[in-house]
Amino acid sequence: MALIDTILWTELAARRPLRLCDVTRMAAVAELEARRLGVPVCIAFCDGAGTAMLFHRMEGALPASVTLAPSKAWTAAAYRMGTDALGALTAAGGMLAGLGPAGGPVVPFGGGLPIRAGAAVLGAIGISGGTVEEDMQIARKAIAGHWGATPSEGQGQ
Repeated sequence: MALIDTILWTELAARRPLRLCDVTRMAAVAELEARRLGVPVCIAFCDGAGTAMLFHRMEGALPASVTLAPSKAWTAAAYRMGTDALGALTAAGGMLAGLGPAGGPVVPFGGGLPIRAGAAVLGAIGISGGTVEEDMQIARKAIAGHWGATPSEGQGQ
């Protein structure tokens, strides 16, 4: 795809909300990746405001993942960053030290990523059930399967 086509497509995508058909397609990609890894997970999506759009629980997923996956999606949408990056900021000595441990919806560890079109956050995905690395890998794969490119966030940088 030519650079101008990529720019135009990104601009058009940023002007429309994330749709149920978009997140359903991403959930299918996420489940395929989870099955490939042999990890039953919960998959959650929310829109850019953090409102739930879709929740999917694979058979055998951990009971705690039912709560964690939507919270990871909400956290990524609300803070406009991956939950792994937020975790680094909430660690002792970090700019947001202490945020999250009070039992609220904030999840300061990997598994949640914003879904972006350019600078606009259209929504977010939350994956829970595997290790942090597996959850992040599944989330990246789901977004890449829809947008055609792996997000730059959530790479452990």
